[in-house]
Amino acid sequence: MQPCQKDSRSFFVKLQNAEGLDLRDNRGKRHELAIILIGVALAVLSNRDGCLSSIHRHLVNHYEATVSALGVEKQRPVSRSQLPRILEKVSVAVFDSLIFSHFGISLNEQERKWLAIDGKELRGSIASGEKRGEVVVQVVAHKNGNTIAQSYYCGTKESEVPTVRKLLESRELLTQKISLDALHCKSQTLEMINQGGGKYLVGLKANQKALLKQAVREMESQAFFYQSTEQEKGHGRIETRSYEFYDLLEMKKADRWKDCRMQTLIKVNRLREELKAGKKSMETSYYVSNEVGTYEELREAIRRHWQVETNNHIRDVTLKEDHLRSKKRISVEH
Repeated sequence: MQPCQKDSRSFFVKLQNAEGLDLRDNRGKRHELAIILIGVALAVLSNRDGCLSSIHRHLVNHYEATVSALGVEKQRPVSRSQLPRILEKVSVAVFDSLIFSHFGISLNEQERKWLAIDGKELRGSIASGEKRGEVVVQVVAHKNGNTIAQSYYCGTKESEVPTVRKLLESRELLTQKISLDALHCKSQTLEMINQGGGKYLVGLKANQKALLKQAVREMESQAFFYQSTEQEKGHGRIETRSYEFYDLLEMKKADRWKDCRMQTLIKVNRLREELKAGKKSMETSYYVSNEVGTYEELREAIRRHWQVETNNHIRDVTLKEDHLRSKKRISVEH
């Protein structure tokens, strides 16, 4: 297997030519940032444990092979003490943009895809005595778990809601099919997606008490127009899920929900039975959507929204993200 494909230098060249990526002053530019970032990326993808010393060892051990593959002049590799100082001077916003423009997936407006959006706190960034740290918000494709886009915010002073709205606008996601948790069941967010030509599926919980109460009352006054049941066995338990679909289009709603065009309410009952203990538990969830008629697709979207949580788990287990300690606040221009 060749160590370097024909076009593998293209991302390296983009790093070299990117404006605003390297925030160092001229006195701190003894090492080329593009080579360091390539080395760090290779270390992380090689399953290093998230410890900067481990990443640095990988970078040094593979330095000669890296510069040879990239066709650049061999210099002295960066020292362990200098590495964190240089990484602190990297523009996260510019680096993210480069990654997703080069490796990202282009979304077709006509062929909408289901995408899940959720935030994940980077536990390694939580300072002593604080409860919150830096948070990464990911957009993950339901079908294959690919990360389409991401952004960041500081959990001690910012919120996930405006970050998601900016991400929807800046990454041109408003034409797609978006699944969100109940935190984002807000009129401004749903209105953005609906008016952008996209579809949404969002959890409905007690954070929207009036809407939940109205929706349940409407559900109880009519018969469901579609129902399905599925059963899954694994991890020492049996889970039976039943889905009921109700019409919300004619339901009277507060004026702020008018342009969201909610059309469908989905009630999901999850019955779990622990095989060894024989214990049973029932959980009921509600979802609303501006989509109608595609019942099997909506049911599948509810099941696949957890893909973003699985993706977060992979980041921790494979990339050791929560082991990486950082006191730096991530500043991102949305």
